Amino acid sequence: MSKFHRRNHEQIQLNRLVVQLPRLQQEFPDPADFWSAFAGLADLIVDAAGPDDHDWVACQINAMLEARGLLVH
Repeated sequence: MSKFHRRNHEQIQLNRLVVQLPRLQQEFPDPADFWSAFAGLADLIVDAAGPDDHDWVACQINAMLEARGLLVH
């Protein structure tokens, strides 16, 4: 798979994850439960990412969390 196709696939997975965030927050109101569920989904994306894409994927995940007020710097 070319880098372009791999990145496109990763972006699709990230888009699916960001769409699931509101449902995860409702389904798991306890922060420990939310983070466990979120990490399980996010880890699948990170683990499948190519070595050159790990940092990019991590930045995208952090950005989606920050946009929802879940990650504070």
